[in-house]
Amino acid sequence: MNHFLYNNKTLLIAVCILIIVSGAILAYLQYNIEPWETVGGFLCGIGLGLLLIFISLKKPLD
Repeated sequence: MNHFLYNNKTLLIAVCILIIVSGAILAYLQYNIEPWETVGGFLCGIGLGLLLIFISLKKPLD
């Protein structure tokens, strides 16, 4: 599993950035509409967390 994540690191980082951007756009377009603002913030938080994890991946020892 770790080899799969490391080999597709750039793709996963691109997906995380896409999640962050979609969350920001959703929050911006749905400003002052409470449930969608929260969903946009959730997407930004998940995307940022995964981005930090995928950036810090090291090459597997095996």
